[in-house]
Amino acid sequence: MTASLNRLSFQIVRSLFIVVCVGLLSLVFVGHNAINIADQNARAQQERFAAKRLTAAIEVLPEQQRSATVWDDAVEQTAARDTKWMDDNLGSWMQSYFGHDENYVLDQANVAFFAAVLGEIVPPERYEARAEFIEPLVAQLRENMAEVSQGEDDPYEALAEVAVVASVLIGDRTAIVSVIPIISDSGDIAQKPGTEALHVALRYFDAELATQIGSPIELDSAEFNTDPPAGHQAGIPVTGPSGDVLCWLRWKAAHPGTDLLAKMLPVLIAVGLASGGVLLWIVRHLLRVSGQLQASEAQARRDIVALQQAREAAEVADRAKMNFMSVVSHELRTPLTVILGYARLGKNLRKMPPAQRLEEVSHLGQVDPALLQSSVEDVLRTATTGMEKIERSGEHLLFLVNELLDYAKMETGRLEVDPEICDVLEVLNPVVDQMRTLTDEKGLNLEATMAPCLMLADVTRTRQIVINLIGNAIKFTDAGKVSVVVNESEDKVHIEVSDTGTGIAPHELEKIFDAFHQADGSFSRSAAGTGLGLSVARELAHLEGGTISVRSEVGVGSTFTLSLPKS
Repeated sequence: MTASLNRLSFQIVRSLFIVVCVGLLSLVFVGHNAINIADQNARAQQERFAAKRLTAAIEVLPEQQRSATVWDDAVEQTAARDTKWMDDNLGSWMQSYFGHDENYVLDQANVAFFAAVLGEIVPPERYEARAEFIEPLVAQLRENMAEVSQGEDDPYEALAEVAVVASVLIGDRTAIVSVIPIISDSGDIAQKPGTEALHVALRYFDAELATQIGSPIELDSAEFNTDPPAGHQAGIPVTGPSGDVLCWLRWKAAHPGTDLLAKMLPVLIAVGLASGGVLLWIVRHLLRVSGQLQASEAQARRDIVALQQAREAAEVADRAKMNFMSVVSHELRTPLTVILGYARLGKNLRKMPPAQRLEEVSHLGQVDPALLQSSVEDVLRTATTGMEKIERSGEHLLFLVNELLDYAKMETGRLEVDPEICDVLEVLNPVVDQMRTLTDEKGLNLEATMAPCLMLADVTRTRQIVINLIGNAIKFTDAGKVSVVVNESEDKVHIEVSDTGTGIAPHELEKIFDAFHQADGSFSRSAAGTGLGLSVARELAHLEGGTISVRSEVGVGSTFTLSLPKS
């Protein structure tokens, strides 16, 4: 008795220890994941906001330029080469008001005749050091302007929207370069297409621009650098026209999850210590209570429960098998009755009215060939009808026997398959053609939507499964259609068999694949069967490395899906 109680106490302590350890590990795991998710979400959000701000900073340059370049005065004053006017409106003003670093005005030959850098007028030749980097954008703008102007009598309204803006590496510095035409806002000034002056604006990716982008979205230590972000930094790339990375906008990434953990750590430690004390008290209390338990009573209760469960399981199995034997005897009796009936009819064919009429015609003095032919056809028709009934009943008997044999093999573990790489069309087309006869007899439509694809399957056994599924669909469908549809996923081929029949009640869906089970077990049911077909089909699918699933709605229909691996 003492040893038993000690074992029980040890089990209680061990169980509590395991539960606590699992709980702590789960808490650590969940907490770690939550912290990582919070940090990653915060970083991703910062990157999205920074990307939008960076895009906006690039795209705003043409709008800033248009405030002074789409203007009749700008056309006239640049044509007059008025340096002071250009500086007041196209140079130092844009640099002081919009933060541009450099501005240039180019003539129709793309040669600079005005230049302003950091608020000061400089010689136009200053542009020559920039020309090789900016000229591709200028050429692109000229090409776009030509396309817009082609065939237009007054293209300047459209030209007012034309601009080329991109990030460009100029020497060892990266800048936003925007090029737009200087055109009339009223259209009263005649400008020959191709002769327009161009305005060029440069803004470097520097600390001021990084602050302008990062401050509204609270980026910590935002900067532009040629090196990608490392360590605790986050960043987004600045790319050129060809998609190559020119530099990076970097900042110190936010870690709200980690920061919260650091603030909560003292509280968590205190809670952990308190929880440990409570746990020790609980363990001691449980050990005292466990000493009062009687091991023999607990074992007796377990034995009683086990015996009761075993008896109930045996009774359920016996009822299922008795019901199965009743169903099988009924299923076998029906085709045997048909076979015996038509066999007796064939044995007494002479006594049938068609045979008697033939005998009467043959004894007439003058035989009418047409009447004789008609009598012979009646006799043959009667015999053929009987043979067809016998053949169908024999095939049904063979199907029942094969189901029983397959189930017996399944129970003894001798049910085998031989998978091979095959085309789903080669497997299903003969089955669809075979089953179409049954749907035509019942007045149903059999629709097949299949595309060629390869799968790993036993051809014969797969056909057996599909025949069973289509046969069930036909049996339980009185009107409408039966559909066969083939779909593919990443690693499976899915063969769906759908019907518009009676459907299956939700409480029956879990049982229909059980051996001996039928949703309608009465002898008056409209659909015959042993109740083994779906059980064998599921086992065959499992042996082929696949599955069978079902979804159904009462009064709407059912869909069985056979999923087999791809080759």
